[in-house]
Amino acid sequence: MRRVARVLTSLLLVPLPGCTSESADFAHTTVAVILDQDVTSEQKSAVEQQLRSMPSVEGVTLETREQAYARQKETLKDDPDLLARLNPEYVPESFHATITDPLAAEAIKLVMGTVDHVGAVALRIADAEPLPSRIGLIVRMESTATGEQLSAAEEAVRALPHAKSIEVEKRDAAYERLREQCQGKGDLAAQLDRQMMRESVRFELPVDGKSPGAPKLMNLDGVDEVELVPAAVL
Repeated sequence: MRRVARVLTSLLLVPLPGCTSESADFAHTTVAVILDQDVTSEQKSAVEQQLRSMPSVEGVTLETREQAYARQKETLKDDPDLLARLNPEYVPESFHATITDPLAAEAIKLVMGTVDHVGAVALRIADAEPLPSRIGLIVRMESTATGEQLSAAEEAVRALPHAKSIEVEKRDAAYERLREQCQGKGDLAAQLDRQMMRESVRFELPVDGKSPGAPKLMNLDGVDEVELVPAAVL
């Protein structure tokens, strides 16, 4: 399943179009709540209800297995290697929604990740015109990642051309930051737990900057995922 997860995660790192705007630095965040393969209709409804109850969440829709497979085939049509590894058996259903408040995005992702029958949760930048001039990337480490692996991830990020505002965030710092950001957003802060937190390397890239090494960050030892998000999420 880890190999399959990396294929699905790579779809979130599809290069953004070349158009940009120096004055447009805001973009909404979208969240994909990926369901377990054997989820029932009743369980699916419970996940949807939980997602709709999150603050700043709008436009919740369900993507069926068939819709997801067709979309991913189209996305990967120019990458035969990844396309060959895409198996419809492993393409799950998922809920998609827009998060209008970037400060709530990470907390919503973490809380939804603990909901029963949710296999994974991913954030990305919502489609917008014009695109923001800069984007954020979060290299999130596995819970068992070592200090050496975190340092290697930081070194790889610092080697990327155009990477800016690079920051390594430890678990306790992540917890305190998210708790503070979630104040006044219902009971979202109260739903956070230190055990949800992961160490990460966070940085910005210009949309029109070329950093071919960025997708390779997913292959580093100890890295769980790489998320492409609005810079405001950082």
